[in-house]
Amino acid sequence: MAISEKDFVNRGYAQVIVDSTHKNLDRPFYYLIPEEMRATVAPGMEVYVPFQRRLLRGWIMAIEETLPLDLYEKSLLKIEALNEQYKLENDLLSLVPYLSGKLLCSQADILRSLAPVGVQRKAQTWIVLPEKLSKEELYAWQGLDPDSAALLARLNRAPGQKIKKKTLLAQQEEGPVRALQRLLKDGLVLEKNVLADRKESKRIEKPSTEIETSEGKILTEEQQAALRRIIEKIEERIFAVFLLHGVTGSGKTEVYIEAAKKVLARKQKVLYLVPEISLTPQTGRRLGERFGRSNVVVLHSALPEAERRQHWQRIASGEIDIVIGARSAVFAPLPNLGLVIVDEEHEPSYRQEKDPKYHGRDVAIQRAIYHQATVLLGSATPSLESYEKAKRGIYELIELKKRAFGQSMPPVHIIDMRQELAEGHRGMLSRPLRQAIEERLQRQEQVILYLNRRGFSTFVLCRDCGYTVQCSRCSISMVYHRTGEKLHCHYCQQKEVVPTFCPQCKSKSIRFFGTGTQKIEAELRELYPSVPVLRIDRDVAQQKGMEEVLEQFSRGEAPILIGTQMIAKGLDFPQVTLVGVLAADASLYVSEFRASERTFQLLSQVAGRAGRAQKAGEVILQSYCPEHYCLQAVKEHDYLSFYYRELEIRNKLVYPPYSQLAQILFTGLKDEEVLQVAQYWTDLLKKISAREKIQLDVWGPAPASIHRVEEKFRWTVTARQDHRHSAEPLRHLLRLVQTTYREGQKGKAAVAVSLSIDGTD
Repeated sequence: MAISEKDFVNRGYAQVIVDSTHKNLDRPFYYLIPEEMRATVAPGMEVYVPFQRRLLRGWIMAIEETLPLDLYEKSLLKIEALNEQYKLENDLLSLVPYLSGKLLCSQADILRSLAPVGVQRKAQTWIVLPEKLSKEELYAWQGLDPDSAALLARLNRAPGQKIKKKTLLAQQEEGPVRALQRLLKDGLVLEKNVLADRKESKRIEKPSTEIETSEGKILTEEQQAALRRIIEKIEERIFAVFLLHGVTGSGKTEVYIEAAKKVLARKQKVLYLVPEISLTPQTGRRLGERFGRSNVVVLHSALPEAERRQHWQRIASGEIDIVIGARSAVFAPLPNLGLVIVDEEHEPSYRQEKDPKYHGRDVAIQRAIYHQATVLLGSATPSLESYEKAKRGIYELIELKKRAFGQSMPPVHIIDMRQELAEGHRGMLSRPLRQAIEERLQRQEQVILYLNRRGFSTFVLCRDCGYTVQCSRCSISMVYHRTGEKLHCHYCQQKEVVPTFCPQCKSKSIRFFGTGTQKIEAELRELYPSVPVLRIDRDVAQQKGMEEVLEQFSRGEAPILIGTQMIAKGLDFPQVTLVGVLAADASLYVSEFRASERTFQLLSQVAGRAGRAQKAGEVILQSYCPEHYCLQAVKEHDYLSFYYRELEIRNKLVYPPYSQLAQILFTGLKDEEVLQVAQYWTDLLKKISAREKIQLDVWGPAPASIHRVEEKFRWTVTARQDHRHSAEPLRHLLRLVQTTYREGQKGKAAVAVSLSIDGTD
């Protein structure tokens, strides 16, 4: 039945999403807008609202002038405070329902990711006794309720003075909590919610470092042809996605820059995403030199809070033309967006590991749809899903098959480490690799050695009983680091002293096994004592910063650089003519269906660091399975042969892109409880998929690959739907299971098990 005019209450209301992790609160709540706020309040603003005797942060999603009576309550509360430091514009607000539905997470999860860091104010609850009580009044409470009397006596020492509720109930004993509730109910004491203003650090104005914009370089025929196609879409201002598939060193960055130049001339903005924070300084300098540093800003999670906040506000004001950043920069509040660049689009680092588990590439495309902007996805080794979309015409494929300066691709040699071992050579550096290093040292050229294991030894073992030292909080071996002579857990960061005898059998046969970057560094210093060696891994990055080490290497202060995958992408050193990969097959056999794809991408990228300038390059891969099709494709620089072989395998096994996969991860402190919830979800998935007539394969529950992390047990359930082009049927099913699970938990004791869903994109 239609609602008549008399059913509406004509007042101003804000539709607010409150900042709560409780799944049942993932819906809008309506609050009255105070008269004094009516002129300034708007969708996208942060507010503070009373909620269950607390003051909670929230975000206004919409303004309603009228409200149906079935939603109206006589006790409808008002917005208590408005934070005017920022406002999310419509393009960012439009992401909230889209990502919430896509990622199966709450709207508050998305809004927290969109909000600039450090602008929220701190909500505090205070208790006050308005008037001093007489001795007779206190005595009357003594026999009736001793806990209330004690609390009143404490407050009566300073009547009218506010005391923090948290301080008042610091011990969290049952008596004082109940006593306070009774006093509040009887109106003897008052509860007030207030906001503590955040202490703002003063902005330090830096001296101007304006650099005159330089002219673009001469483009190759391939680059010019690519640019013509891209500019056509830019000028039409029609949403389009280009997959720019160019070999390493083919000049993809120059295409990005020239496209950006065209967009800026149209008074539009550019978003430039890179896969790692470590790549932002190099990219920022390059674009700053071309467009002027005052027009370019770097935005990422490693910046100090105050600096990130200032950058966010400058971007939102329209002052900045180009934003460069890693994954989180996809939420930069750029108005009038004209071009989105996602460099190395295949990189797994674009996927957020914690909730909300968004993919930076997919969010970037969604933002471009809103603005009718052009998207450039660039890679020498595109993800199979992206290349398959290009083949189907969803993306427009552009290929750069030659290097920009006419150099040939570096030859790749695969060393069979089985033969090295059979001939008595047990070192981590094979004989051909050592010889190649020595040749570069003589020619005063530079070498990059890649090993994706940090530390000195990867595990510590007792040779008598086989005991392996594991982290007490995680089910993972501790790694020995020579710096500090400690054992490290690379998951919870716990550190322990190296045992002198076996904790299990008490023998002294403790030995170190495996090799990490520290051990390779030590071996090189022993082999070449007069040669400076630099190392980059997470340990070094935390101690002195990755940028400083890269600057040293760029200046030629050391001829050898050892590193983990931090050095595998985007770096350009003209003097590097040799790249050595010490364990090329290390990542081939992990329990992940994308293992071969990730290995191919990583090896191709690190191989691409060699011979990028005038000097010829060479790549040496050390492997115990040199015949593997992945390594052979890297050797031939043949993306297509790998693509078709991998697709054939995926098709037989019904893995993406020939199906849709979702993995649900359950975590909690009690292993049995986590397993019980995981099993309940498994049963629900099977039951509801049968009811909905959706063909679904369900695997699990199974222990996660690392069963215990930071004292929490982890179980997984995997669901697969044989649907090639859309994840929506699988999402629909998971939403039904979520709803059924939540409804089944109502009225029951809270289960201390959290879950997150990954892979529904």
